Amino acid sequence: MVGSRGGELRAPIFNGENFDLWQIKMKTIFRSHELCDLVENGYKTPVKKEELTEAERKLLREHVVKDARALGIIQGAVSD
Repeated sequence: MVGSRGGELRAPIFNGENFDLWQIKMKTIFRSHELCDLVENGYKTPVKKEELTEAERKLLREHVVKDARALGIIQGAVSD
């Protein structure tokens, strides 16, 4: 399950069988990428982005990137 770049974990493909094992493996991958909290709880996009401080904008960008990363992992882990 280790990818070609050392510690990178590859998501197992879910094909409709063994959901419990697939779910455990996916949670491990999300934890290793520090995405578990975001996947489980999501994040709220502020209504008025123009009123954010620079620190809040940076945090929002980080959340958007993490959200996209988590979504990409999920999409890559489900068979067509």
